[in-house]
Amino acid sequence: MALRRERAGRAQVTVSGGSAAAFLGAVAGVVSLVACATPARAQEQDEPALAALREAVTHPWLTLGALLVTNVDVGLEDAPTSASIRAARLRLGGTLDGGFSYFLQTNFASTPALLDARIGWSPSQALTVYAGRFKAPYSRELLAYLGDLDFIVRSRVVDALVPFRQIGLQATGRVGDHAALTVGGFTGGENQTRNESLVGVARLEGVAIPVGGGEISLAGQAAVGRDGAIAGRTYPTSFEGEGVLLGADARFELGRLLLAGEYHRADWDPLGAAETDSDGWFATAGWTVLPGHQALARWDRYRAPDAETSDYLVVGYNFWASSAVQLLANWWAPLDGGGEPHRVLASLELRF
Repeated sequence: MALRRERAGRAQVTVSGGSAAAFLGAVAGVVSLVACATPARAQEQDEPALAALREAVTHPWLTLGALLVTNVDVGLEDAPTSASIRAARLRLGGTLDGGFSYFLQTNFASTPALLDARIGWSPSQALTVYAGRFKAPYSRELLAYLGDLDFIVRSRVVDALVPFRQIGLQATGRVGDHAALTVGGFTGGENQTRNESLVGVARLEGVAIPVGGGEISLAGQAAVGRDGAIAGRTYPTSFEGEGVLLGADARFELGRLLLAGEYHRADWDPLGAAETDSDGWFATAGWTVLPGHQALARWDRYRAPDAETSDYLVVGYNFWASSAVQLLANWWAPLDGGGEPHRVLASLELRF
């Protein structure tokens, strides 16, 4: 497949006063809640109600959990302000006799409501096999739970290129405490696949490797397939043809410092059309200002097929009001001066 050289250009930051004011207003709202919540948290060192709830719903054979997420997209530059329930999830899972396990997750705020339906088998600690519907093993940010993301939404390249939840079979082999290889085959996200949609995925990763007093996790992955299973995220309506995905990700944590990044590339060979490609990356830096308070910045770059490269600066502030409640504020600022709108997002999340 033909590879296209990305056009080099100098990024130019364009910041509007209204955008900055809106983001600062969102952060101010979070800070005001911090001011109200911090004294209570200082007096109460534990969370007895949450601990009792988790103890009641957590067992080896059955664990229950929930995630509620409310988002607000502040209207900027003549765009309307909107609010949404992004997630209203219930999940349950457990381990049964003979090394078998199960996991179910629903989201009543989406269609279809079923997110995950997975059966697992672990004949030993070194091998786990999954069958059902779940996330394809590709991209650390994709595999992260929604309530554990650094920002309110995932990066644009992960949202656009990476295979998401699909029906298939995968096996993970572990070597020691820090290395794992996962391979899988998937047929797409639809419950009943009637075409030849198919993708094979392989991911090699090192997890929590001690480095210089901190820990680093890094991985490389590849996917090869055809039709919607390989290109359903980039071409959500329909795609017939073949594709190849390559990607790498890394995450390093040392004390208060967080550094993370990913790169992904796709080469498409659609039937009856010219070959094309797409790629993108993000780099994140975070700092824990105080316990429960984190400031983040991200450079987000994405080039869609047959399109120019687009760059955003994403600034974030996260506050954990308790172990179950998190407030987030994000400001998306375009860096190329191309007239794209700024975005200010705020989110309130509750999970157990």
